[in-house]
Amino acid sequence: MKMTLKYQDALNRIPAPGAGCHGALLGVANLGTIAGLSDGQIHDDIRGAIPAGDRRVSDKEIRDAVTKARREFKPNAPLTSYTPAYRPHVKPLIDGPTTLRKLVQAGAGTTAEDITALSPVTIDWEPGYLDSLAVLGLYDGEEWLFLGDTYGRTVKAASEWRDEIQTRSRASYPHIAPNPVDGIAHDLGDGKTSRRCDAAVCAFRYAVVEFDNLPKPDQLAFWGAVLSKKLLNVALLMDSGGKSIHAWVRVELPDRNAWEKVVGGQFYGEAGIFTAMGADRACRNPSRLSRLAGHYRAEKNAWQKLLYLNP
Repeated sequence: MKMTLKYQDALNRIPAPGAGCHGALLGVANLGTIAGLSDGQIHDDIRGAIPAGDRRVSDKEIRDAVTKARREFKPNAPLTSYTPAYRPHVKPLIDGPTTLRKLVQAGAGTTAEDITALSPVTIDWEPGYLDSLAVLGLYDGEEWLFLGDTYGRTVKAASEWRDEIQTRSRASYPHIAPNPVDGIAHDLGDGKTSRRCDAAVCAFRYAVVEFDNLPKPDQLAFWGAVLSKKLLNVALLMDSGGKSIHAWVRVELPDRNAWEKVVGGQFYGEAGIFTAMGADRACRNPSRLSRLAGHYRAEKNAWQKLLYLNP
């Protein structure tokens, strides 16, 4: 756990491209490797944590750092500290620890059933593929979406995903990118293309929020307080089937610049409100993946369960 916290801190401190980013990648990858994370997870975490800067860091540059960290990893070697590049202190927009503590206290005792009772959409079915169909109901049928695993590449119209899941009576896909994409293959700068990258996002609708380092009862308490006090426009809450509750906060921003200002800055910037409260800052990119409600997570023997839906 201690090393995982060091890894998360290192992710949060990655400098912007042009300000020491390249040199920091290997240090972060080393900590992720030591923490026992997969190469794909480390890559996605780093991809999502890199702030805007003078250039775009290619996926190849990140992969090279992860590959080097894996190659040089020695399980029995003494652990060394990662020292991030110097960055001036920025005063947070809020007192994060105090705000988080007050909200958790306000919502103390909130259960998953309490959250579901507050859902504008009545969720009265057992966990399963109906959760996925309900989530896909947030989208117009012609909007393009990514569903799949962390290495998946397939995007389809929401109506196609719905038909496929309905026909199979099963959601085979562990992840979804909440923001619609344009269906076009975009150049990643390393000779490869992607239809699920940040450049492909065409509707800046939802920001993902998760608190992996907060005990799940406290996460339920936090979101219970947020809902009861109407502090955020929460579109969806789901139990990941693991250690976290995933939230989709509706932002409905007009373009990428607005996203960078609101989500990249006010939410997840160095002084951002969710950064100050300890949320996973890797959620700040618009193509961030979330768990897809309705998928059975075999390695956890648990459903990814829809708790709250507000269309």
